[in-house]
Amino acid sequence: MNHAFVDASWHELPDGSGVGGWGLVLITPGQLPARFQGQLDSADNNLAEVRAVLEAVRLAPPGEALTVHTDNEAVIASVGRGRGPELLHVAAREVMDEAEARDVALQVGYAPRTRRHMLTAHDLANGARRGVGGLPVAIQADVLIEHRPGWAEARVSLRRASERVTALVALDLESEVPPSAQALLAAVGLALPGEVIVVRRASPVAQALWRRPERALRLDAQSQLRAARLVADESGVQVEFLVS
Repeated sequence: MNHAFVDASWHELPDGSGVGGWGLVLITPGQLPARFQGQLDSADNNLAEVRAVLEAVRLAPPGEALTVHTDNEAVIASVGRGRGPELLHVAAREVMDEAEARDVALQVGYAPRTRRHMLTAHDLANGARRGVGGLPVAIQADVLIEHRPGWAEARVSLRRASERVTALVALDLESEVPPSAQALLAAVGLALPGEVIVVRRASPVAQALWRRPERALRLDAQSQLRAARLVADESGVQVEFLVS
C-alpha cells in the first residue's frame, strides 16, 4: 500500500484573489519518502487542499492502491465520500477521474497535523505558497551507512540532487558512544542547513539514541548525543530513518 500525507496553505491577496501552496510526502514500500510542493492560484484553502490530493494521485505509482492522509474534513467529504461544499465538486471529480485514468485505487482518510509526515507536508505547503522551493521539488538527501559490529571504520554515503558525498569515518571503539551511533552522527554532520536526510541501515541502537539521547547509559554519551541534536536542530536539519 502506498501512502501520501498532504496539506495546503492559502493567502488572500488585496484584490480578492488568492495564492495557495500544496505539499505532500509520498511513501511507497521499500523506497525513501519523497517530498513535493507546488504553488497555485486558488479561490480558497479547500481548493488548494484538493489540489494536493490530485498531485498525490499523479505522483503515485499507477495501477496500485493509494491512501491519502489529510487533516481537512471538507476534502475527506468531497473526494472520499462524494459530498461536501458545491465549490469542491469539480475539483473532486478531477481527482477521481485522474485516479481512474491511472488505475489508482484511492482512499482518503484523516490524519492529525501532529503526525510527523503531516508536519512535513504543512511546511512544504507554506514554503510553496511563499515561493520557497521548486515546483515540484524534492528537498532531501539520502544517506547510506555501511558498518558492521567490531569494525573500526564506517562508510557513509550521502546523495543529494547536486552531488554525492562519501566519507570513511574512523570510529573510536573505546568511546562511550556506540560505534553505530558515531557513524550516524558523522552522517548528520554531512547535512546542509535546512536539509532533510533520510538514513538507511542505521542500527536500531543508533536510531534509539538519536531520538532519545537519555537512553545512553553513560552521561558523557548523553552529552555528546544531545550536543549533536542541538546543532542539527539549530541548523534546521531533520533526520528520518527508512524502515525496510
